[in-house]
Amino acid sequence: MRRGRALALLALALGAGAILRFYRLDALEMSADEGASWAAAAAPSLGAVLHAQVALNPGKAGLHDVTLHLWMRAFGDGLCAMRALSATAGVIAILLMFAFTRELLAPTADNESAGAFADADRDLAAALAAALFAVNLVTVKYAREARMYPLEIAALLAMAVCLMRAMNRGGAANYAGVAIFAALALAAHLTALAALGAMALWLAYVMIRDRREWGVAKAPARRALFNLIAIAAGAALLAPLAPAVVGAAAHAEEIGAIGWISRPAWWAPFALFNKATGTFAFPLYAALAGWGVVHGWRRGRERTLFALLWMWAPPIAALAASYAMRPLFVERYLVTVFVPFLILAALGIVAIPRPFARAAAIALAVGLALGHVAAWSRKPHDAQWREAAETALARTGADGAIVVAPGYAANVVRYYLRDRPGGARVLAAPPAIAEGARVAIVGEQGAAPATVAAMRARYPRIVARVRGVVVRER
Repeated sequence: MRRGRALALLALALGAGAILRFYRLDALEMSADEGASWAAAAAPSLGAVLHAQVALNPGKAGLHDVTLHLWMRAFGDGLCAMRALSATAGVIAILLMFAFTRELLAPTADNESAGAFADADRDLAAALAAALFAVNLVTVKYAREARMYPLEIAALLAMAVCLMRAMNRGGAANYAGVAIFAALALAAHLTALAALGAMALWLAYVMIRDRREWGVAKAPARRALFNLIAIAAGAALLAPLAPAVVGAAAHAEEIGAIGWISRPAWWAPFALFNKATGTFAFPLYAALAGWGVVHGWRRGRERTLFALLWMWAPPIAALAASYAMRPLFVERYLVTVFVPFLILAALGIVAIPRPFARAAAIALAVGLALGHVAAWSRKPHDAQWREAAETALARTGADGAIVVAPGYAANVVRYYLRDRPGGARVLAAPPAIAEGARVAIVGEQGAAPATVAAMRARYPRIVARVRGVVVRER
């Protein structure tokens, strides 16, 4: 009976998740980052896509841009069509969340004596994790953008499913899945390396824990070793692309792609989860996740440690890198850490002993999450690049040139002017400030202060001011 309720909850999660991800995909205008994805994917061939994305999307190995290129061939380059790729990946990730949670909570050598989860409890926890994932604002908003983050989440979840299946029962197909999906996750975004590193730490722990009998009687240690080899093999699959990807990432600041990131406060890892769930919901989710850790530790500390490492290692590493090298602590770079957080919260709900209290916790957690999504949706979160592009086009002189700052936003203007007769030359600033264009479009975010000052000096007259963007003229 409880398994049937769990499957019904999963079906509701899929339905709600699909609605939240596909409803009015064109409600927001294209962002500067989406413009870079469109420009790379719009290249005429797969080789040209890979060549273009190195400069347009530094730090990525092109999985999303190549996939979007093929998707656009089938469905066109309308904003809804392009974002539908991410929405589809987001819905698939809900199913993968269910599958991964079931494998994570499967009986293992360390929890059988303590009382492993019954199949019905595993199903319920997995369905709850999928439901919380489906309605969480972070997973919803990134699934509505034509960017690579939903593909990264889906690839990491698929890889985690294979990894846990391999730990539970071995199998060459599972190890192959770990290698393939690890490579796909890294190809989506290099930040997947932080999550893979957390998983590798856990695998190393399993090997060290069983070091006395490793290679003879301890299957978990052998399986952990094979999984580590599979992760390394997945990374090796991308070795031919590594020099170009790493080189482009090193120069990302030069094109303004990461120069806007500020140094985080020491409490940023905690604030990260607060922002993901909302100020009102965070105490509830934190309490549920904490109870989930206690309950999970009693039933199987090994798998609970896996979730904790995935949840905390990436943000702590990003915080350390932000102080040791340069600021890199950004929500979307850490988007996969919400997977274990929501699983632990779901586990906390399952651990509530009274059915009425458990039902109340489910209703409150889902209701607060939906309220968070609704509150976010009521506020504008986009810059009006389309209106700015149309205004600038009407003001261009005989040279037909428009300068755009930050430079990486030039592709958004190109997108909105792509079907206009005659169009206009769209130039990126800097260095195009001194090229003589009559009109400039300046975004209120993302441009370096020196660039903004130079644009104001060269284009002193404000023609129009729309949300997030100013159109200027000489």
